[in-house]
Amino acid sequence: MDLQDVLRFYSKFRSVYKTVRRSINSPSLLLFLSKFVKPGDLVFDVGANVGNYVMVCLKLGARVVAIEPQEDCVKLLVSRFGRDHRVSIEPVALGEKEGKGLLYLSDVRTPISSMSRDWIEAVKTSGRFRHFEWRRSQAVTVTCVDNLIDKYGNPSFCKIDAEGYEHEVLMGLNFPLEKLSFEYHIECLSKLELCLSRLEEFGTYSFNYTIGEQPYFRSSAWLNWTDLLQIFRSLSDRTLQGDIYAILGKPHLERERFL
Repeated sequence: MDLQDVLRFYSKFRSVYKTVRRSINSPSLLLFLSKFVKPGDLVFDVGANVGNYVMVCLKLGARVVAIEPQEDCVKLLVSRFGRDHRVSIEPVALGEKEGKGLLYLSDVRTPISSMSRDWIEAVKTSGRFRHFEWRRSQAVTVTCVDNLIDKYGNPSFCKIDAEGYEHEVLMGLNFPLEKLSFEYHIECLSKLELCLSRLEEFGTYSFNYTIGEQPYFRSSAWLNWTDLLQIFRSLSDRTLQGDIYAILGKPHLERERFL
């Protein structure tokens, strides 16, 4: 058994653990996301993977466009949601414009496959995925958010989880979205700054953030993008990741649970 086999075994155990933990935290997650996703809303799930986030949005009464380029994940999405009229599956990657791209496939976990070589190098160098490899690749069709908006309409909420490719996804958007979230990685602060700067081109956004998969905000107040960056620059954990939530203008949400 080589190192990658060990990591795959560990990842399977970790996946079972996360499934159990997600089930336990499901009421908290539903409550958290219910402030962004309402019954009848259209949600774009960019980086849908095997559909766990899709399922949460369906429980909240939303319609979902699940965007996922990995062939194995698409098969699972079709198996889970292929007959559900509330779900549309787009087997593509998102980027700045239409074309073709290369997706680097993780030897261990499908959720960390990525189109960004810079991100892969950063998470290996930081030690977070030091022993992981991305030795295979898959040619993928690339489209942009604008094209999906033309096809399905403007989403009420858009979640972007693209493993270091979030800025490229946002560059394919030329319309302001009222509410969205995108994944951040402390190893890639320059990419995060580009994402925040891109959103500010559309108007003034308010931001908050989570750590890992914890279903609550870490800031007691909504922040502008410069204050948010200052917080991230001051963090001592250089392998931290989570999601940034952005709302156009001033938020009118019920008070969350904070730390």
